[in-house]
Formats: sequence, structure tokens, C-alpha cells
Amino acid sequence: MKGLLHKCDYAASGHYPIEFRNDFLLSGLEYLLMQWNNPADQEKQEIQSAEEFALSEQDKNENERATVDWNSLQYFCKEKQNQNIIVVAQTGMGKTEAGLLWIGNHKGFFVLPIRTAINAIYNRLRKDMLVNSDKIDEQVGILHSEQLEYYTKNIEGSDEDIYEYVKRGKQFSLPLNISTLDQLFDFIFQYPGYELKLATLSYSRIVIDEIQMYNAELLAYLIFGLEKIVKMGRKVAILTATLPPFVKELLEQHLNIPKENQEVFIDDKKVRHHIKVCDKKINAEDIVKLYLKNKEACKSNPHKGNKILVVCNKIKTAQKIFDDVNELIKAKYDKEEIHIFHSRFIKEDREKLEKEIIEFGQTGNKSEDVVEKGGIWITTSVVEASLDIDFDYLVTELQDLCSLLQRMGRCNRKGLKSVFESNCYIYLQTDSADLIGKTKRTGRRGKEKVYGFIDATLYELSKKAISEHEGILTESQKQEMLQKYFTTENIQNSYFMNSFKKTYKYVSEIRPYSYQKNEKKLREIVTETIIPSPVYEEKSTQILECAQKLKQADLSVIQRQKLRNQIMKYTVNVPYYHWKSYQDALNSKKTSGRKAKYYEPIQIGKYEKIKVMECNYDKKGYSPIEWTKKTEDNE
Repeated sequence: MKGLLHKCDYAASGHYPIEFRNDFLLSGLEYLLMQWNNPADQEKQEIQSAEEFALSEQDKNENERATVDWNSLQYFCKEKQNQNIIVVAQTGMGKTEAGLLWIGNHKGFFVLPIRTAINAIYNRLRKDMLVNSDKIDEQVGILHSEQLEYYTKNIEGSDEDIYEYVKRGKQFSLPLNISTLDQLFDFIFQYPGYELKLATLSYSRIVIDEIQMYNAELLAYLIFGLEKIVKMGRKVAILTATLPPFVKELLEQHLNIPKENQEVFIDDKKVRHHIKVCDKKINAEDIVKLYLKNKEACKSNPHKGNKILVVCNKIKTAQKIFDDVNELIKAKYDKEEIHIFHSRFIKEDREKLEKEIIEFGQTGNKSEDVVEKGGIWITTSVVEASLDIDFDYLVTELQDLCSLLQRMGRCNRKGLKSVFESNCYIYLQTDSADLIGKTKRTGRRGKEKVYGFIDATLYELSKKAISEHEGILTESQKQEMLQKYFTTENIQNSYFMNSFKKTYKYVSEIRPYSYQKNEKKLREIVTETIIPSPVYEEKSTQILECAQKLKQADLSVIQRQKLRNQIMKYTVNVPYYHWKSYQDALNSKKTSGRKAKYYEPIQIGKYEKIKVMECNYDKKGYSPIEWTKKTEDNE
């Protein structure tokens, strides 16, 4: 009741409707289905001659086109609209459409772990499903930390219109919202006013996509929050490509979802992956050997693809592989397409690289549409879930099964390519320092500090599982691996499970109003936003000019945001301990070399500054200067 009163109060104060009606989503989805059944006019325009057009019409008459309809996954979600469900479906089966069909013409929240995936779904809704509407700003919105920045770059309209659009989203008045976890589920900290979010969610439908991507702490926050929502009488849908049994049991335990509302949708008709297990560390020599072998084969088979996706567990590893591959390739060829992509590029470069890898990784919907290219993209886990890309070969380090299956989804994504030979190369060995489970006493009080980022238990189980499945790997076998190895019994003493239990216990014991709203956050940010010194030295004129304009008192919110965007595009988030090492170097403490160069911070708000940090930045992205003798860097 208190939450609804808050909602009424804010809507009245802001002079906007408390809720906009959802009377468009199902008709929008039917419009999408109609588009699938009736090829767009531009396809006919692409026919070069009248003769070709006549032939195409003849083909259409002789081979009646089958009517496209919702598949079994989508029908299941549509029929279970009023119930809590758990759905596992392989990549490419249309989980987004299924989730939207489940929401139907009701207020809904579609929750994803990555901002780029949120932006992609939002754009699909705007362009593919709601194209006949002139009321997008009353229908669908995004909720993430860069919402205003995204709107000012991508939405047409006056500054006042964009600002009103943002306000509607933040007060949860829009009927359909695409959101990150932290924008909704921070109500679990029960800060003053938290009731508004819980009350809104209590009459909304919530879709959780790709739940396996959350770490133990975020999973605990999510399940605790969902438990509260379900107790308030609302419905939730869990849609994911991979669901470990131990996570499924946690959902069953806390949300009480019956077996008849759980379903797995697998299609083994198209085999996409042929596994080669390599019991060694990932290396440039093997990558170049594969690339050159394929390049030679392409001479006799022009339809053979040679797009190789390399996925490393650490940025440092990706940068080293990039250097090594370039060195080896240059020995044989002068101009080869070797690229690198990870999270530590400045925003401007990251957006550019993201567009490039998506364009490079496109495949048509039919075998004859397959675009054959050659090149190597060396990446990290940033490509696992947010990018719609399709490569011919995957070369990857092993992390855990869920992560591996996500990475495999970027290779032969549509199953149009041959799996006669291996197309997924899995490298099993990793540095022991990267595995969580080892502790080291540090500090005067003997406090234990955890090192690593890969759960040792999950890693060993994954290593055993994938070692038993060399060769053709069907979609059913992928699910069987998870069911066999990632059981509650097998992982009950893992770092992941211990972290989950500890976090769940912590949030369940929070007393109402014991925290202020911004005192606790779902994501414990341990990064620093900086402008790399090489970028600053090149772009200082533009940066300082925007910073000077930001000092004007008469700027509107949107004008101010646009100026901020111009500065923020030169920033990158780096680990806090990198920044701390730089600070020590500024003070000549603990350093083994020269004193670091100091840069004046850039003032972008009354209480906000962007720091400039001396570091390396080039075509490989950001990397720190090693100011101290310590070389261990678990990223």
C-alpha cells in the first residue's frame, strides 16, 4: 500500500499518467509474424531483372512456401501466461519472442545481464515489432545506468521530450521495460521508499533471461527478490540457454515452480559443433596453423569459411595472443585481418569494434546465403551472450560449462556449415592462480584474501565433462553434460555455493530502513573510470572544450548529457588496484622505476570529476604500466 502511495505521489508531482496501457505488444508480435510470412518489399527490389522476377514467382508457385508460425517454445510460453515457468531453449529458438508472448498485453519487465543485449532488444522492438506506432515513448523503455546517454544518442526528439521519456521509465510508468538486474532488484535492501519498486513488480510480469550469467552473489540477490515478488502474487518466467541443475533446484526451492511448468526445448536436427579437446594452454601457434590450413583449403573450395573466433579468459592473455598471432602471420603474409576486442577499450573504440565484429560475424538464413570471409578475432567473455555473431571456428580456453556453451553459441550459430571436421577447439589448461579456492594470509590481522576468478570445483567438473565428449556434440548431449556434472551434490562445497548461501543469508536478515538508497548496490563496483593518458594527450582540446561548456549554468539536462557524452566516449573502466598502483607511483611509493606523470582531473559536474591516468593505450586497448615489481594480474 505504501508503495502504491509513493507511485501516485510521484506521478501527480510529475504530471504524467501513473501507468501507460499495454494494448500493443501482442498485436506487435502478430505484425512480426506477418512480416516473416510476407517477405519485405525490399527483397523484391533486389531482383535484378524481369526474367529473374518471373522465375522467382514460378518457384513460389511450384514450391508453396510453408506458413511461418510460433514454434513449440513460443506456444508453451503463450499458453502459460498466467503461471510461473522455467524454460531452457538452445540458441536461436526465439527466446526473446517467447518471453514477450508470455508477458502479453500486461505490464512487463524483461531482465538481462548485459547492457548491449538490452539495447539490442529495445532496437528490435522499435524497428521490427512496433514500427506502425508513433507512441514508442509511451510503450517501451530501457532501464540501465547509461539510459540517458543511450537515448540522447539514438532517440530523435526535442530535449524536453527525451527528458520526459527518461522520467517515465525511472518512475516505472511505461508498460514494457528492458532492464538490468540492479535497476530493479535493489529493493531487497529495503531502503526508505523501496516499496514503490516492490509494489510495481507485484502487478507486473518479470522475465529473467540468461540466468546462468550471474555470479553467486547476484544470483542470491535475484532469487531472494523473485521470492518476494512471487509471494506478492506476481508471475515470473526464467528463460535461458543453459540451466545447471543446482540453479534449477534453487529456483524450485524458493519459487515453488511445479514440474509441469518446466520445459526443455532442444532440436538435434541441426548439428552445430564438432569438439577437439586440447590438454594444454591456448597458444598463437595453433591458431595460426588452423588459419593457414583453412586458407590453403579455400583455394580449392571457395565456399569454405575461415572466420576464427578466439575467446580468452583474461584480457592480458588476449593481448598476448594478439601480439603473437600478428608476429607469426606477418612472417608469411603482409596484410591479414587480425582483430582484438575486449571490455577495456574506450567507449568510442568499443562501439566501433562491436559494430565491426557483428558485421564480420554475419551469416544468412539459408546455406546459399553464407558469407565466406577470412580473419581472426581475439576476444574475451564480452562476446558470450550479447552479440549476434556466427563464426566458422571457435578456439577457446575452458572456464566452466555454462560459459563454454555460451561461447560455442557464437560458432556455426545457425547450423548451416559442415561439422565433418572439428570447429570448436577447447584448451583445458589454465594458470592455477586463476582458480578460486586458494587463500593467502595477508595484512597484520591475518585476514584471508581470495585470489582467482574461476571456481575451482566448477572448472574441474567442466574439464572432466568436456574431456568425455570429443567429437560431434549435439544439443541434447550439452544438456546431458550439465545434468550429470553440475548437480547440487557435486558443487555443494564449491566457492560458488558457499558465496550464494552467505549472500542469501545476509539479505534475508536485513531490517527495513537500515540502509539508505545508495548505501548498498547489487554490483559492488571495484573499477575506476579513467581517460587513458595517450587518449587524453590526443583529444585534450575536445575534452577541455566540452568541460568548459559544462560550467555554464543555463544548460538543460539533455544539453548537459550530450556534452558529458562527448567526454565519456574517451573513458574506460579499469580495475581499482590498477588505479591504486598508479597513485602509489605518483607518490614514488613501492615503485621500481620512474615517478608517474600527474594529470589534472576533468570536472564534468559540481561533484564529479573524470580522472586521467598514465597508462598504455593502443590498438590492443588499455593495459597498465607495471609501476611495481609485482607482475601477477588476475583480470
